[in-house]
Amino acid sequence: MNNLLLNVLGFPAANRDLTVEVRDPVTGDVVRTVKPFLDGTVRLAIDPGAYELAIRHPNLALPVLRRPIRILPSGDTRVSVVIDPSQFRNTPIEDIPDANLSPVRDAVTSVGETALPLGRKQAGEAIRADDWNAMAGAIRDLAGAVAELTRLVSPTGHDHPELTSKFGEMSANFDQLVNTLSSSMTELQRQIQAQRFRRQIDDLVSVGQLDEATSGRMLGLVTSLEANVTESPVVYGRRVRDVGVQLNAALDQVLQAQPALMNEAAVSALAQSTDLLRTQQATSYTSEIEFHRRIDRTLGAGGLAAFRGGG
Repeated sequence: MNNLLLNVLGFPAANRDLTVEVRDPVTGDVVRTVKPFLDGTVRLAIDPGAYELAIRHPNLALPVLRRPIRILPSGDTRVSVVIDPSQFRNTPIEDIPDANLSPVRDAVTSVGETALPLGRKQAGEAIRADDWNAMAGAIRDLAGAVAELTRLVSPTGHDHPELTSKFGEMSANFDQLVNTLSSSMTELQRQIQAQRFRRQIDDLVSVGQLDEATSGRMLGLVTSLEANVTESPVVYGRRVRDVGVQLNAALDQVLQAQPALMNEAAVSALAQSTDLLRTQQATSYTSEIEFHRRIDRTLGAGGLAAFRGGG
């Protein structure tokens, strides 16, 4: 066995709760599980070969990070990974102190006391300059108190910066969750559809008694799809179209050699699949999931039938 020296960077506060899993990339089985030290370092002995590294946190349903690694046959293998701190962000709403309205209340009370004597005039009684100036001053003080009240109670535009900040954080976290779930669902659909195509090729090999070279070449194309399940929709879509063209060409060669297979159900099913593969134009996870749904609607029964049939 050789040593894997892993260094987890990016958010030291989460290191104490992280769990590092080393998985078999083919079966998905967990080979080793270990918790990192508080400084994010991990040292474990493991056989040389290709693996998948997954870092988990108990507060998150999906892995914080997943990536393929290869343990070298000689010497220590050093791997550094950086986790995104935003995945752990859940700050409380900022506690803004209540505005002190006592000065405003005192000012309004003073205005009332000032204006009260001015309301006792009798009919025909002269309004003196002092009375007029006192009333004007009271109106000015009342206007100032109202203006101060609007500033203290509600910021300009009725905005609440503490709520705006929290809603922005929640929206970003939700978008990240949706993107993660979309990518995971898309990768699962890719694996399901690849199994469907593999079963269709197996059916054709069985019906047509194809030689090992031909069957191996066709199954190798499906294997190339399975090897690209974690790629972006654009990269995976390009690979899907290439596989569709090559599978269609291989099917044509089989039919030229054995025209009697033309009416076989296995040929019809695989021909439909290759036609669909060549139309894959998805550029996002959302559009690709819709493409997989279209395959299910066209071919029927859903890709999960491939697992049941392959039992």
